[in-house]
Amino acid sequence: MKRTLLFLISLMPFFLQAQQITGTVTSMTDEVLPGATIQVGKLTAQTNLDGKFTLILKEKGPARLAILYTGYQAFVLDTLVSGEGVHLGIIKLQPSNNSLGEVVVVGSSAGSQLKALNIKKTANAIMEVLAADAIGKLPDRNAAEAVQRIQGVSIERDQGEGRYASVRGTPIQWSASLLNGNRLPSASLDYADRRIQMDIFPSEMIQYVQLSKAITPDMEGDAIGGSINFITKAAPLKRTLHINAAGGYNGQSQRGSYNSSILFGDLVAQGKLGYILSAVIWDRTAAQDRYNLNYDFSNSNAMQAFSITDLQLRDYIARRRTLGFNGGLEYAFNERHKIMAKGLYSEYMDAQRVRENYFYFNTKTATITTRAADYHTSLYSGELSGQSSFSERFGLDWALSMDKSAFKFKDPDYYPMATFSQKVDYDGLAPDGKKYLAMDSPDGTGDYIDHILPHLASTTAISAEAMKLTQVVNIRSKNQERNKRVGVNLKYTPSNSLIVKFGGKFIHKDKQVENPYSIYVAGISGAAPTLASLGTEPYPYRGGFLTEIGSPYNNVLIDQVAMASVRQLASPEGIAENKLYPFRVDSASNASGAANYYSGKENVYAIYGSAEFKLTEQLTIIGGIRNEYNKVTFSGNKVSTLADKSTKVEAINQDNSYNAFLPMLHVKINATKNDIIRLAFTRSFTRPDFGSLNPGTTQDDINRVITRGNPNLKPTFASNFDLMAEHYFGGIGMVSAGAFYKKLSNLIYSNQSTQDIDGVLFNVNEPENLQNAWLLGFEAGISKRFTELPGIWKGFGVDANYTYTDSKAKVPRFDKGKLIEDESAIPKQAKHLFNVSLIYENSKFMARIAGNYKGKYLDAIRQVAGPEHYRWYSSNFSVDFSSSYSINSKFRLFVELNNITGAPVRYYHGVYDRAEQAEWYSVRGQVGISAKLF
Repeated sequence: MKRTLLFLISLMPFFLQAQQITGTVTSMTDEVLPGATIQVGKLTAQTNLDGKFTLILKEKGPARLAILYTGYQAFVLDTLVSGEGVHLGIIKLQPSNNSLGEVVVVGSSAGSQLKALNIKKTANAIMEVLAADAIGKLPDRNAAEAVQRIQGVSIERDQGEGRYASVRGTPIQWSASLLNGNRLPSASLDYADRRIQMDIFPSEMIQYVQLSKAITPDMEGDAIGGSINFITKAAPLKRTLHINAAGGYNGQSQRGSYNSSILFGDLVAQGKLGYILSAVIWDRTAAQDRYNLNYDFSNSNAMQAFSITDLQLRDYIARRRTLGFNGGLEYAFNERHKIMAKGLYSEYMDAQRVRENYFYFNTKTATITTRAADYHTSLYSGELSGQSSFSERFGLDWALSMDKSAFKFKDPDYYPMATFSQKVDYDGLAPDGKKYLAMDSPDGTGDYIDHILPHLASTTAISAEAMKLTQVVNIRSKNQERNKRVGVNLKYTPSNSLIVKFGGKFIHKDKQVENPYSIYVAGISGAAPTLASLGTEPYPYRGGFLTEIGSPYNNVLIDQVAMASVRQLASPEGIAENKLYPFRVDSASNASGAANYYSGKENVYAIYGSAEFKLTEQLTIIGGIRNEYNKVTFSGNKVSTLADKSTKVEAINQDNSYNAFLPMLHVKINATKNDIIRLAFTRSFTRPDFGSLNPGTTQDDINRVITRGNPNLKPTFASNFDLMAEHYFGGIGMVSAGAFYKKLSNLIYSNQSTQDIDGVLFNVNEPENLQNAWLLGFEAGISKRFTELPGIWKGFGVDANYTYTDSKAKVPRFDKGKLIEDESAIPKQAKHLFNVSLIYENSKFMARIAGNYKGKYLDAIRQVAGPEHYRWYSSNFSVDFSSSYSINSKFRLFVELNNITGAPVRYYHGVYDRAEQAEWYSVRGQVGISAKLF
């Protein structure tokens, strides 16, 4: 080893004798052109995302340089290379003189697609790219909705808006969501895990989205599904001012919305200092109508296991506001050294107002719950970085970054809810006294999908006078995740055919979760107030409830308590005035609440080394190793029940450290000028969530859910094999096809069972490891603009892609003492995905209709009950529309519509007709104007 190092050092003077040609490639309108090909003889290089390139020459003297970029005229320059090299500055390419060039000149979506295709074509790994201009041409207001257009990506929605992204049908947690190369922190009420709530991140702040389906050693290894990197906008090459303003409407809530953004940037100080500032606000109302069913799936009687325990009617309406601010600064000391700073703040406010009607068939009760809270989620991110080129051969970049995501309730700082109840009788029950769907009933008595009614007896009526207050709940949840990082990368280029990189990153993650809730019971210290005595307000309103299926519940819905009264009831004054008994008041030290408080610290020590070797002009190999040592410490509370039925709270600290050794190999074959074949083997993994490691038990008496952690969870590892073939058309477009296989170990899944506590049935969720599983699939896509066709037809285009994924895992369970292994798909893995967009555009007008399909997938395994009782997500197809008209070179009018078909979201129990959850949204849209003033 020492001899090798001495040999390399002895060669350094020879290596440093090389010369380099550098420059920046842009369009005539000063838009940088990433992925442009630079040629000098047989030597080639590509421009990076900033449009910059470096080409190393072995000899001094005359050189003919050519720059090639689809849609632009070839640029040819004869220059003389001296010992100090040549810096060409900014090189502006002229558009082609054919119809394709005309499309590029007017700045339509074709120019954006050219950038994305060139980046994808010149990348060494399997990658999909989405550029900012394309995002702006679609009705996508947040990061999740932007990435759903990428091949192999699907999203999950909340009240009709995209929230989480999944790659190749894999579970959400299997994909890494990065901001400028660093994994984003996560914080939300619903999930204290590693999935990223992407609706907090406005799409207007994104310059590029890079989806790496097969990661390279310099990327973070926690990415089995893929790595989605959001690159924020950087300093422009000239003064820039863009303004957007729009107003809209949501059909479900029957309320308006507005959206506005501004971006300003400039290059000053003789071109050494560049900066950019942007801000965005999106204020709107979201709404959802929904019904839920729960089944008695742990019942030992096989028939009664399909009986319905309760029917839930839920009406959601929420005012949502997204704010975002982004800033970037870049200072170039000279051509070799520069320093950069980036900062981002995003805030997501979700003011939810929820009304729920529950019908419990086994206990013959009906309840009304009204709740109101302002969910506040924030994201801060800051980075200081630098790039240095010490010679033609040796370069270094470094970065220091910090970010934080936090969730809390705001105004007030708790989540109040009030529940009212009355005794009722039900008709339409089976002879055994149970409620069934007709398909499961022993005598055929029952309802069917989308017509599941409570069937109140004629002697029973839901009324405000009969509904008595039973309990008031205060939830005081907050959680946050904070990351600190330092990273360095060294790049050594002995020649244009070999690039050696190595580096490391240290990440410190701090996760804190507090999820206490207190229950106050009415009617113990005095008569419980009725719904009527507290005052009501009209319900349902603004379009009715579940009108999509004929409003079947109008006869059981009554006016409900006002939201202001709920907050009053939950206040200290309201609790005292109504003589509410403190049944449960959580704290970190009592048995009821201790498990709801926990924290975790995670230190990641990552190092990597890789080499990119261009064996020939047609064959490039990239190989390397990444190693991540994960030091994880969990701090929480364990609640134990003693023999005398008393409880004991113990503070615990749990170590869950492990090492991830990740070898990787990529092969890129340029079969022809326009045909590329890529192969890859990568090793990647997924970390357990902090919440899953919590050894305590959290009992939610409101939703009747118990959540337990597992401190012995192991990370899931995957050996990934990928093959992709790409053909690039002469104009704008490409076609691709590929296959992938993932061998999985220690698969983490959420097992579901039920537990009877004092006659009340709770659903129990707890994470476990499965030993082995596999996932495989193939994907294909086409993107094409028909610019070669005559007349009006040359304005048409299509973007379409399809992904098929299959998987198998063996789930153990015991049936009458006998071990059975059920074969199952991996939870959250959709088998079929496709996107299709039809486009028409000319020099003034653009219209696009886009469809997004996500196939069914297994949502939850119920290990004890068996496959007939698994919970499934049903397939979903949504359609969006966008159109724009350019008034002139500066102003553009646009129209955007989402979910124009009103597609519902459904979950079912075993088979489709046995509904568990169905929810409806309506069409939403906006019209606006976009101005590029300079």
